[in-house]
Amino acid sequence: MHPEIDITDAASLPEGALQTFPTPDDGPQVLLTRQQGQVHAFAPNCPHYGAPLEKGKVVNGKLICPWHHACFKVENGHLCEPPALDDLPAYAVRETEGRILVQVPASPPASTDKPDATPTAEVGGTPPPPAAAPTDTRTFVIMGGGAAGEFAAQTLRREGFAGRVVLVSADDKIPYDRTKLSKAYLAGKAKPDTLPLRERDFYAQQKIELLTATRATDVDAAKQEVQLEGQPPLRYDQLLLAPGGTPSLLPKLPGHDLGGVLPLRTQADADALLEATKDARQVVIIGSSFIGMEAASSLIGEGRAVTVIAQEKVPFERVLGPEIGAMFQKMHEEKGVQFETEAEVTALLGEGGHVSGVQLKTGQTLPADAVVLGVGVRPATDFLKDAFPLEKDGGLAVDEFLQAAKNVYAAGDIARFPLAATGQPARIEHWRLAQQHGAVAARNMLGRQQAYTAAPFFWTQQYGKSLRYAGHAEQWDEIIYHGAVEKQDFLAFYVQAGRIAAVAGMGRDADMIYITELLGQKRMPAATELSKVANWVSVR
Repeated sequence: MHPEIDITDAASLPEGALQTFPTPDDGPQVLLTRQQGQVHAFAPNCPHYGAPLEKGKVVNGKLICPWHHACFKVENGHLCEPPALDDLPAYAVRETEGRILVQVPASPPASTDKPDATPTAEVGGTPPPPAAAPTDTRTFVIMGGGAAGEFAAQTLRREGFAGRVVLVSADDKIPYDRTKLSKAYLAGKAKPDTLPLRERDFYAQQKIELLTATRATDVDAAKQEVQLEGQPPLRYDQLLLAPGGTPSLLPKLPGHDLGGVLPLRTQADADALLEATKDARQVVIIGSSFIGMEAASSLIGEGRAVTVIAQEKVPFERVLGPEIGAMFQKMHEEKGVQFETEAEVTALLGEGGHVSGVQLKTGQTLPADAVVLGVGVRPATDFLKDAFPLEKDGGLAVDEFLQAAKNVYAAGDIARFPLAATGQPARIEHWRLAQQHGAVAARNMLGRQQAYTAAPFFWTQQYGKSLRYAGHAEQWDEIIYHGAVEKQDFLAFYVQAGRIAAVAGMGRDADMIYITELLGQKRMPAATELSKVANWVSVR
């Protein structure tokens, strides 16, 4: 039992409060909340990136992180939604004689406090319990060591599966946080040892067989086998396909194979870019995708000039609309990034086998010491073409349970799944969604029949400014704005046929928590009712 510390008087914590309190002698802080009269005590920071949870919200019995919407059960701190990987440490607490007393461990699990900090198995929570001795003879194979694959593997163990779990990754690294690559890692603020989602020991402790640098070449659904390059076939009882995406390399573009022309998808890609741009003075980024724009924000400075080539009038025009796109472009231009918009690249020019310039359709040539390809990805499903009927874009259709065929599930970037809000199929390349897919698929591999019903959610961070987006709108009839886009303090509502399909926000973290929950519950107000919403907490 840990020593009991007198934290505060009970009157300081009214119903619904969510507040961090100090402990004596510069001890660890404690997060307190009172819900339905009951006081709960936790570590104060999210185990994902260390966000201060007192700035989050409690909704429907869940404590939700303000930054990336990791969710924890108020009753016990148990993780219920990613991107966090671990539970939030909860402390024993009681009220007596008008005081709140908490049992705080002398050395609670460390929490990070910066968005470029590192989550590990030990940070901010408890890893899943060790796997039981194998009494189950089944083998569950997971193809892909990214967000969906890693989260599926840990979910299988959390849910009590005691059979064999094999996690197969084409990457030569253990599963890592790909969202950092274009942000903190490329900016030099995160080191290689901060990238792994888990330490290698975690997989051994959980009896998860991790096969890195291992490529699949085919799947034989009739035999329930995965063909691996240079290895015997791997038989499965249940199979999860989560291989992620492959970056577009513009193979038809003259000069695409020159040195210094690099994609950004893997840690190896990021390392190559860091080396290529170390002494570069002119960097050209082809494509104004989120990866391309985040890379621009990370690479500008230190004597480097950065130019972004965009096909659109403004970045993100097709995803976020022209007003928000123009705001992001202005943000970048104020930092020195230059743009060539409505532009088309016709060739990459080189000297001595290394890129030296980018030629545009107008005849203009941009000098380049390095070129970043930020033109999107396609599903890494070439090895599945003989086994399943793939979509035109390479995606794999699944039902609401993420099932693609008997004993076969798909998750993450490759899965074309029905959106809960409309039933329309969509393929979405978001980190948190891939993790959620991994959890749902894992439970369904165990026979749970759980539909994926959450509202998609993603974020982008550029120059320390974060935009959060919930829902999904590939097209819209209008965008209704609350607040000022130019001040980066707004909500943007994307309206389709009178229905709010998606919402983007900056400077409105609390609102975005409630909105994401409402979208997932199909309880968003109609577009005509938006003007009546004075406070989003009242809508829930």
